[in-house]
Amino acid sequence: MRVAVVSPPGLLGPYLRRALEPLGHHVDLFAGLDAASAGIEDDHAAVFVAPVVDRRPAAEALRTMMAGSPLGDRFPRAIGVAFDGVHDPAFAATIAIPFQVDALLAALERGRRGKLRVLLVDDSEVVRRHSGAMLEEAGYEVVLAHDGEEGLERVRRDAPDLVLTDVEMPRRDGFSLCRTIKEDPVLQRIPVVICSSLGEASDLEKGFDAGADDYLVKPVVAEELVSRLTAIFAQTMPSVRERVLVVDDSAAVRHLVADCLRRQGFRIETAIDGEDGLEKAVGVAATDGAFDLVLTDYDMPRRTGFELVHALKRDLRTRDVPIVMLTARESKRDQAQMRAAGLTSYLVKPFSTDKCIAIVERVLAEARLRRYKEASRLYISAGGVRAAEEQARGAMFAARAFEIDATLLFSDLSGFTNMSSRMTAPEVIALMNAYFDEMCPVIVDRGGDIDKFIGDAIMAVFQDDVRYDEPHVLRAARAAFEMQRALDRFNARRREEYPAGKPVVMRIGVNCGPLVRGDLGSRFVRRDFTCIGDTVNRAQRHESACPLGGVLLSQAAYDRLSKDVIAEELPGIKLKGLDEPVSGWVLKGFRSP
Repeated sequence: MRVAVVSPPGLLGPYLRRALEPLGHHVDLFAGLDAASAGIEDDHAAVFVAPVVDRRPAAEALRTMMAGSPLGDRFPRAIGVAFDGVHDPAFAATIAIPFQVDALLAALERGRRGKLRVLLVDDSEVVRRHSGAMLEEAGYEVVLAHDGEEGLERVRRDAPDLVLTDVEMPRRDGFSLCRTIKEDPVLQRIPVVICSSLGEASDLEKGFDAGADDYLVKPVVAEELVSRLTAIFAQTMPSVRERVLVVDDSAAVRHLVADCLRRQGFRIETAIDGEDGLEKAVGVAATDGAFDLVLTDYDMPRRTGFELVHALKRDLRTRDVPIVMLTARESKRDQAQMRAAGLTSYLVKPFSTDKCIAIVERVLAEARLRRYKEASRLYISAGGVRAAEEQARGAMFAARAFEIDATLLFSDLSGFTNMSSRMTAPEVIALMNAYFDEMCPVIVDRGGDIDKFIGDAIMAVFQDDVRYDEPHVLRAARAAFEMQRALDRFNARRREEYPAGKPVVMRIGVNCGPLVRGDLGSRFVRRDFTCIGDTVNRAQRHESACPLGGVLLSQAAYDRLSKDVIAEELPGIKLKGLDEPVSGWVLKGFRSP
């Protein structure tokens, strides 16, 4: 669906876009009331309104937009975004900041259709009054029924979005009502939640056997009831899930597997044999990105499942796609052969649809986790990754600190703030990322750990490592020297592409000595695995004192490197926090071994 977001420039609009667009929704951002009034159209299914827009509270902003819009009464339903989550009647739905994606989707569904309708079926007038008030306060439209038989009539007549029913009632109990709804082809899409004082394991089993989507045991507090209903409505939202290719030469099996996965929201394509499967997998990968999973039979004409796995794993475009094999071959030899070929998992025939769904969900969840871990390594230093892995195996909220001997490298661009003020934001980001693409591999190749970026500055730490023969201070010095040479090449390419562009100039400071490396930050919210101490501070201050285009070694670093480097003394350097001036050494090159 098409959705509008009215919010001042900042985080809310982009966040909603990142949350909704992967699910197939199109999000238009409007920075102010005038733009929203003129730009919101009939096909916008819902409008999210920030807590404050153009210095006006959300409800007043909504009224202003509606008054200025040519749509008049046809203005799309609005969803208020509030810091406290208190529902304002001006909006069809309200969502509190911060919010989870399931709450966001539930609010969007409510906003698109107006209030969601809940049928409350209970023979107790007290329960109907109490629970009905809780649901209405949460923003639902509530329809009441006094027993199971009336409840069934109301389901057929009023088309509720969800049924909340007791069990022990006259004429028809809740189990029977649930079962009847779930067996009706027209009604079975309606979620049914059983809410009963019967809380034994056997009672819950009866409820889920009858087809219940959830089971709550009385008494139920308002927060739990609303939370459980929100989660269920989020699951019923139309979404775009992963793409799965089902390959099987049996039409019956192909239909069975495709149908059960399609019911779970997956986008399904099918192939009639191994050759057809390979053509479709490679064709899709070449034009629209690879399938998220391939589920294939083993024994097929033209190309077996085993041969299909081999072919997919040899192609760079499809080699990372998880593959699940449908097979009756379950010997250890067969399983070992399949794993060697690159198979992710297998499903032994005959199998139930529940088993098939469980395997697919598990494999895709593992693939998502693997992609997340790979992507997160781009945002976390190597030391931070190791620290997080160690923390996951130990006490989660413990803070660690280690005193180590290490070398710190600080690099910074000279005059970049002034240069960037004359560039557009995309130009600044493009230049910075191209610059970091040149610098970061040099540091990593010399065994450095990029601790953080501070604007255009880089902070890297070098420790002794068994993988390298040279001490950390020499590796850091080599990295710094090579970074300046890499910057020369970077500027040469920029002159060819942008003759009018000014060259980028960098300073680098290097210092070594004792420092503390460990967890810094909140124990429960956000922390960093970083280095602190006088050694770190002096490295940064040597960078500030470094001649343009040079590398400045501290006296401590030079004392360890004097036999390995060619350097010129730079006396009389004033460092912040020190009363007496110090000497630094401008790195000119390296002595032959």
